[in-house]
Amino acid sequence: MPVRPLMSVDFSAVPASEAMRRWVAGNERPRILLVARWPVGAIRAHLLANYSALCAAGFRFTFVGPAGAALELLRAGFDGIEGLGFVAAPVEERRCRLWPTIRALLRSGRFGLLHSHGMTAAVHAALANLGVGVPHLVTLHKPLRPNQFPGWFGCLKHWMLKRALQQADAIITASDEARANLIEYVPSLRDHTQRLFTLVDDTKAERLMVLLQALATRTLLPLPTESIAA
Repeated sequence: MPVRPLMSVDFSAVPASEAMRRWVAGNERPRILLVARWPVGAIRAHLLANYSALCAAGFRFTFVGPAGAALELLRAGFDGIEGLGFVAAPVEERRCRLWPTIRALLRSGRFGLLHSHGMTAAVHAALANLGVGVPHLVTLHKPLRPNQFPGWFGCLKHWMLKRALQQADAIITASDEARANLIEYVPSLRDHTQRLFTLVDDTKAERLMVLLQALATRTLLPLPTESIAA
């Protein structure tokens, strides 16, 4: 079955705190809204490796990505796993405005965590989450580059990325080197290093599972302070 675009959503907002209370009271894993602007290559491999294991542990996900072949291939990779949802955001002339689709889903109150993958997804997710307050986890798969933000528009993009990362509840990088790179380009994160985690081995999900559950339910479970190594 192909991925269907978002057609209609209940826009009546349910406070995130109330949604979390329901999940905790029902002793259920929270549903996670997962966003990827480019669900291809290493990001697709990461999602398939980790989230299949998380699904087996009881987590349920709704994936949001640009309408097209990439999202279809991701859905096919999870074939046979129950409880997953896939929502295609419209693409116009190779541009994809993810944030309206994300915001509509967040306001339904069905999600305990927002998990964005990649810098573009992080910015769209942070914008969509304004005033909603769902915990936001960002996973960055690539380091920032010196020539990545040229000109005035690049400065604007850099500022938007910094704002998104400053607002995130937790950020995962692919290595300790990538973590240092992130702090170099976003120095304000030096004051929030307790939110930064390194995913050393992305083929197993035990530590990631603890982090997701703690963030989503805002429980008193201690977050891991060292590198997240499965």
